[in-house]
Amino acid sequence: MDLIILAAGEGKRFGGDKLMSDINGVKLYQYMENTYKKAYDFENKIIVGKDIEILDYFKKRGFISVYNDRPDLGKSRSIKLAVKALKCLEHSEAVMFGVCDQPLLKSETISKIIGQFQNFNKSIGSVRCNGRLGNPCIFSSKWFDELLDLGEDQGGKKLIKRHLQEVLFVDIEDEDELLDIDTREAYTYILKKIQ
Repeated sequence: MDLIILAAGEGKRFGGDKLMSDINGVKLYQYMENTYKKAYDFENKIIVGKDIEILDYFKKRGFISVYNDRPDLGKSRSIKLAVKALKCLEHSEAVMFGVCDQPLLKSETISKIIGQFQNFNKSIGSVRCNGRLGNPCIFSSKWFDELLDLGEDQGGKKLIKRHLQEVLFVDIEDEDELLDIDTREAYTYILKKIQ
């Protein structure tokens, strides 16, 4: 299993670079790297970002750093940059996509979706809570070309909805695990939950 972490969002609704926000004494991107590290020993690891500080941090921890010079073009640009980088490597049969602004996500949840995906004959895996889909999600390498064809601000959910019969849904109990820090209000809420 390979890992791609998307960390090139512009943070418009947050009003700044949310990945530099403090979570329990460390920056958000550092907190998320640790969450994924505790969950699974990934083979190839790729980070896509726009901040050199973040890319350097992940590079020192064994990630391939991919610079996104046009985050304004939407999340599909980061997905495409990452998939192209992964295709140049001797990659695994599947890759997990995660985001860098989801600090209530538990390492145990990451481990759970990987474990279930590896034990079922499905080619896509998605976390779900009360019908709501979220990250992380997994795609087998057979979907790489479709991921490269995504429109401007489309993500993996487009493929999930198009290929429902291929999807293993992994249900979790706490919807807060799916919460991204998109606004200051979400950040304040998460800080209360995490302490």
